[in-house]
Amino acid sequence: MSALAQEVQKQTKAVRLHDDIKIVYHIDDKPNRTNLKAHQDRAVISNLRADLVLPTDKILTVDIDFDSTSGYHGNTMMVMDDFGVEMLSTAFAVKYGQQYADKINQAWARKRHPDDPRKPTYLLVQKPTADDAVPKVFAACGQNDHDDPDIKLQIVI
Repeated sequence: MSALAQEVQKQTKAVRLHDDIKIVYHIDDKPNRTNLKAHQDRAVISNLRADLVLPTDKILTVDIDFDSTSGYHGNTMMVMDDFGVEMLSTAFAVKYGQQYADKINQAWARKRHPDDPRKPTYLLVQKPTADDAVPKVFAACGQNDHDDPDIKLQIVI
């Protein structure tokens, strides 16, 4: 093993949180070049990298940058499966009304455009900008063209 590979291995720590949840920490000392600020007692997510298994059995790697103008600012929750959508829509029904829960369920159950290859892969929920406002919800990653740098998220609410 090369010296570089040994150094990388030293700076990586894998933790298994549960049988099917493994987190790999890359312990790098990097400067914060984002516009994001950590809380006094909690870190803030700046970027996530996800490998999505597509229905074609291919892998699509997606970088989700929370420090951009792409619509990810103020993100509070990422929902990735039917159970998560059920929990989210139930919470919206109780707190904001059934009409909002219905919009969430419809967005999850349908393709954005009929020619899209698949339904959304995940929903993003943003905290409201005012006390009496409803959180924004976006459906993401079901579109055909991932080469377009101006892909816009589908706003659900």
